[in-house]
Amino acid sequence: MRLPAGSRRAVDLRLFRIGTSPRCSLAASAAIGLVSTALVIAQALLLAHIIAGAFHGSGLDDLTTPLDLLLAVAAGRAVLAWGSEVVAHRSGAGVQSALRRAALSRAIENTAGNPGAIAAAAGRGIEALQAYFGRFVPALILAAIAPAAVVGCMFPLDLWSGVIVLVTLPLIPVFAALIGAATRARVARRWQAFTDLSAGFVEAVRALPTLKVFGRSREHLAVFTELADRHRRETMGTLRLAFVSALALELVATISVAVVAVAVGLRVLGGGLELEAALAVLILAPEAYLPLRRVAAGFHSAAEGVEAASRLLDDIEARATSPAPSGTAVPSAPVPIVLDTVSVSFAGRDTPALDGVSLRVEPGEYLAVAGPTGSGKSTMLGLILGLVARDRGGIEIDGVAIEDIDLPALRRSMAWVPQDPHLFAGSIADNVRFGRPEADEHEVRTALERAAAGFVRDLPAGIHTAVGELGARFSAGERTRIALARALVRRAPLLLLDEITAHLDPLTELTILDALDDLRHGCTIVAVAHRPALAARADRVLHLEAGRVVGL
Repeated sequence: MRLPAGSRRAVDLRLFRIGTSPRCSLAASAAIGLVSTALVIAQALLLAHIIAGAFHGSGLDDLTTPLDLLLAVAAGRAVLAWGSEVVAHRSGAGVQSALRRAALSRAIENTAGNPGAIAAAAGRGIEALQAYFGRFVPALILAAIAPAAVVGCMFPLDLWSGVIVLVTLPLIPVFAALIGAATRARVARRWQAFTDLSAGFVEAVRALPTLKVFGRSREHLAVFTELADRHRRETMGTLRLAFVSALALELVATISVAVVAVAVGLRVLGGGLELEAALAVLILAPEAYLPLRRVAAGFHSAAEGVEAASRLLDDIEARATSPAPSGTAVPSAPVPIVLDTVSVSFAGRDTPALDGVSLRVEPGEYLAVAGPTGSGKSTMLGLILGLVARDRGGIEIDGVAIEDIDLPALRRSMAWVPQDPHLFAGSIADNVRFGRPEADEHEVRTALERAAAGFVRDLPAGIHTAVGELGARFSAGERTRIALARALVRRAPLLLLDEITAHLDPLTELTILDALDDLRHGCTIVAVAHRPALAARADRVLHLEAGRVVGL
């Protein structure tokens, strides 16, 4: 269940269930905290003994052993501090890696996700978890151990000082809890502002050519400026709250220590308390408050990471609670596809993208889907691919509901060429082999020839020519033909094509249509068609208009 903003706990126990490193780190931090507390008490007692001895006239020979012990204690504390940092860093790194893998897995499974939000969570959000495991968790463990041990040590030395610390000590967690509630709400708003800013930036970069061509870049810049200003306001508000809360907690601790110092000083002057015991109490008193103050400070620095990780874990758990596929075998040969009164709606649209569409595609059939722009043709392909969620209706492949089939395995039996195909950095051959990694060079060249990508032969490096980022060096038609070769080399029993001839000249279009004719009966083809030439080659033509079937 997803918690509302501002209600998340300071400690998300789910972070400690990711692998074994967080739990091992927790145990190691507890052990380090116990030893560290013992050394803190030993250091205070040794310092008090040395200072009181020197005050009473003890020589250096008499204090050699306490001084050696003090140096050993200081060295031990340094080693423990180093060990705590190492343990926390390794634990945090393990959790960060696991969460990034989970974020990537979620992005792969949920192609409709917000790229900016995913990038923000996997980048800065998860990176902030290092402060959570490096500062907050060790401080929290030490806060559960050190104050009780220190106060327990103070009682035999001075009863009244122990009572004062025992009474004032709860003020820090009370104030921290009150401030923490406001901090969590503020951090949630700040993280949402940062997510919106990240998403806006990604969208602006992707759409930059379109914005420039249509002269709307300055208007979009104003929108982006507003997102940045909102993020600035939320960030400054979070910092202001952090500084104010740190001041309040420091003030409580300082006043409490001052009360102990005044009480101890008066009793020392009156002869009711020995100097060595008074010094030990004065050294120990700040150590009782220090772990709690570190918890409060660590919470502010770690809150952003916890917020990002909690949101990511909420999404992962929501996905895990969805019905698991039954593992039904995926087709290895052409099979029937049935859509039964399927409807799909998208947010922000008054009318459904598909409205009660029913269709049966026979095995080995060549079906063309025609209709005006916005009639739901690409949405239908997305339904078959499992990339679009339907509102109602059913989809069956070979008589099995699509939700009962393992979608990743099902997609391995499909090949898809979208309207704007994506080419990856690498060579042309690498991009074609993306459809079937084991394809040899001859199969790659054959697929390119069948996809009318003869232009590859004229390139200096041929199929080994570097594509570049997003295939920028190639035209839209050339990118489509490379993507079609990638689909053809896959040899899938189901081929889905989305307006693949839209950017092609008539001669190239004819070559591709001849290649599709050669695939007849060997695979099922569902092709979105705007041009009449493609529709004329198909076995049947499904006509859509406003999301409804108007002819078949």
